[in-house]
Amino acid sequence: MKIGTKLAICFVALAVLPLGAASFVYLRATQQFGDDMAERGKELLEERVHRDLRRATELGAVTIEETRETVAREVRFLVGDIAARLSVSEDNAPESDSQSGFLIDSETAPEAKPEGAWQIDMQHLSVHVAPDASRDRIAGTLKRLRGFNDVARTIYLRNRGAIDTLTISFESGLTVSYPGRALRFASDPREQDWYLTTLEALETAWFDGTNSEPGRISVSAPVQLADGRLVGATRISIRLDALLTRSVDGTRLPPGADAYLISVPDDDPELAPHEIGRFSAENGQWNIVERPQPLLLNGDDSWLKVVSDMRSGVPGLEYVERDGNKEIWSFGPAGRTEDSAYHIAVSVPADIITVVSDRVEEVVLTSYREQLRAAIVFTLVAGLIAAALAIFGAKTLTSPIRRLHEAASKLARGDFSVRIQQAGRDEIGDLARGFNRMVPALEEQLRVKRDLYVAQEIQQHLIPATPPEIKGHDIAGRTIYCDETGGDYQDYMPLDGDNYAVVVGDVTGHGVGAALLMVSARALMRANLAHHKSPDKLLASINRQLSEDSSGGRSLTLFYLQLKASSRDIDWISAGHEAALVFDPKRDAFTLLEGEDIPLGVDADWTFTSRTETLPEGGVMVVYTDGLREARNGDGVEYGLDRLQAVIKRGHPDGCDALIEAIFKDLETFRDGTPAIDDISVVAIRPV
Repeated sequence: MKIGTKLAICFVALAVLPLGAASFVYLRATQQFGDDMAERGKELLEERVHRDLRRATELGAVTIEETRETVAREVRFLVGDIAARLSVSEDNAPESDSQSGFLIDSETAPEAKPEGAWQIDMQHLSVHVAPDASRDRIAGTLKRLRGFNDVARTIYLRNRGAIDTLTISFESGLTVSYPGRALRFASDPREQDWYLTTLEALETAWFDGTNSEPGRISVSAPVQLADGRLVGATRISIRLDALLTRSVDGTRLPPGADAYLISVPDDDPELAPHEIGRFSAENGQWNIVERPQPLLLNGDDSWLKVVSDMRSGVPGLEYVERDGNKEIWSFGPAGRTEDSAYHIAVSVPADIITVVSDRVEEVVLTSYREQLRAAIVFTLVAGLIAAALAIFGAKTLTSPIRRLHEAASKLARGDFSVRIQQAGRDEIGDLARGFNRMVPALEEQLRVKRDLYVAQEIQQHLIPATPPEIKGHDIAGRTIYCDETGGDYQDYMPLDGDNYAVVVGDVTGHGVGAALLMVSARALMRANLAHHKSPDKLLASINRQLSEDSSGGRSLTLFYLQLKASSRDIDWISAGHEAALVFDPKRDAFTLLEGEDIPLGVDADWTFTSRTETLPEGGVMVVYTDGLREARNGDGVEYGLDRLQAVIKRGHPDGCDALIEAIFKDLETFRDGTPAIDDISVVAIRPV
């Protein structure tokens, strides 16, 4: 079917079909749009709820950590102040009433007044003295601590709402605390876990609240003098409800959300998370439980994952169902103490998203039903216009396309004189003008391609297909070009008797220019070989002629050697070429034949130096161009000399043909499909 007919049918179909299908299509579209809008609204609400939940947990965790760090700095400040005071000798301490600023023993004893009669004293420190303490030592310590109540009050006031109490216990049996009368000591603080653990760890440590101090956490640090002596430990207690109120802002939580402080005690055999405190959306307050209760495994798999992630200290957000209620839980770690890891969690009922989604869907559907009638009328009008344009559009579009098709058919048959006339100003006209420019360019490209194929065929015939049979030697070689033509060169030329000259060369660069210089070098080599028997004079003559003829900065590296029949001795010259490798299996070592001569075509007056080498019995000599060593894989790593030597070691006993095959096979494996960027030539010689 012609394209004009197809276009006409399409235009008519576009005009007629909407008239019959408009109602159904638009009704379905409206319904789908409403569903999509409702779903999108649900997604946006979910994103908002998720963001608010994550923000609440993350901000709460960050604020808790900041508060913990602030209080930890205060503990370290107290330790430094106390250590500085105790470093002063008693004789140098200020002379004053040693009890100034302190409420000592009987003033704070529980039996001094009935329960409930004590008022917290913000001006003094309470003092507790252990029964085994030396009164003289206690008096000296209190003398040095004169004025410390002002330091404690300053720290307490600038952290009001975070710090509950400050305690300093000394090895001497003295314990002071702030505010005055805020703490009662039922036992010696030196025997408590926080004191012993702090002195053992010699660093700042966090602890859970004890049975006598529920709903608190504390941070402690050892007091160590400049001479290394441990004299006690300092502790600051924090009320959990005050800390949580500062950290989790209930006004920023989603409607109906609850927040939790959860701990994972290290001494719990099952590492079960325990609820420590809860923020209730109903009363807007944090409530700390007197006895932490483990979270019940009373939910679905997602709830079990929440519990498992809390055990592992992994943050997350999950939809869970427990006790028949669907909820969204966001949780994350909020620090740890010596005994437990803490987490902040926020939950919200999942149905708040569904309710809002249903409302959005109803509003959207009502709105778009009203627009349905207007859309149907518009479709009818558009159909009539499309039907009127059908014939005109088909004729306008197909005429230039037909001319373009006819011209392309002629070009396919080899008619490069074809051109398209009367090209318009639209995209099809641009295509016609591009076609007219393409034809001569394509003709020129085909001519160059044919010339390159001819040059490739000629050059490949210049490279010996197989090496000659040289008495006393096994020899093999191969050259691979990265373009149609290249600058690598290898040759075998007979000398007097059964002797042979072997040449491996590499012209700088590759392509047509390198190939031309290679052909010139080959012709000069064969022409001068009859006139110069010694390698140094032969290369000097070729170098002079190449230096006169070469231009464009090209040069030729060359490795030239003369093989003597039934002899392992060789004469060789390396004119700036890659070092040849000679492997001696008896020594299991390589010898590199490196010359100090420069490439041919650089300096016409250069004097070349011939050298002699004896090939090892059972060994092998490999001459190659730099394209082998510098070949790269997809990661840009070079093939390298070490890998080449490893292949030579493995393959030299199998003969030169097998060795050459093994080298190129290993190279292909290394490159793994990466195209070659330089020509590669390899020649292997093995005395037999």
